[in-house]
Amino acid sequence: MPIPPRVSEHEVRIQGLDPRHEGVRIAQLSDIHVGNLTPRSHVRAAVDAANAANADLIVLTGDYVCWKREEVALAGDQLAGLRASRVLAVLGNHDYFVHGAGVRMALERNGYEVLRNQTTIANVRGAPLAMVCVDDPVTRHDDLDASFAGAPETMTRIVLCHAPDRAPKIAERGVDLVLSGHTHGGQMYVKGITDRIMKRIGLNFRRGMYEVGPMPRAKLYVTPGVGFSGVTRRFGEGTHAEVAVLTLRAA
Repeated sequence: MPIPPRVSEHEVRIQGLDPRHEGVRIAQLSDIHVGNLTPRSHVRAAVDAANAANADLIVLTGDYVCWKREEVALAGDQLAGLRASRVLAVLGNHDYFVHGAGVRMALERNGYEVLRNQTTIANVRGAPLAMVCVDDPVTRHDDLDASFAGAPETMTRIVLCHAPDRAPKIAERGVDLVLSGHTHGGQMYVKGITDRIMKRIGLNFRRGMYEVGPMPRAKLYVTPGVGFSGVTRRFGEGTHAEVAVLTLRAA
């Protein structure tokens, strides 16, 4: 059996953070890839970890399925039971490879909000937070103009986008934090070799926290995610399956 997902805690310093958002916690799950390679128990461990984090918001950043249509129903079933004031989701490239509309419906049956190129204003601890949800750029479903149409510049703006390499362009819009997945941290990571391969195919952000865009620079967090693709194994530094928990702090 694979090693269960761990909880990875991070503090994010944000300029101009509303005092009411000090200490707000956001749990992020990504790249679940339900199916033969990712055991149900592994997914449920991630759900339990997210719930135990007592997050104000839970966000899902894409790739709930792998390659097969029958995984669509599994995704809804195995990801059921996430508890937060709101659970927000965007789709990833594998979701579109399999059946984007079906994945969206499966998640929405759980009461989760699957958003495509739009902003929703989350009332968190009595103050508004702009959650900008960008559709998958790998399959060219993203539309930044539409995504930011309802995102006031006066609010803290947090962006969900499956693939991290869109983040520098997103940061030009003036955002505080971008949450992404997609890379699995390399999954089978050999220092130097994997880095060169990833850059060759356009993956410039492997895992962890980055600063991107013009000053003041936006934070980008790339989670290695939960599930598996290709093999039921993760190897090397920074590839461990995780549930990320990000705590907002005033800069």
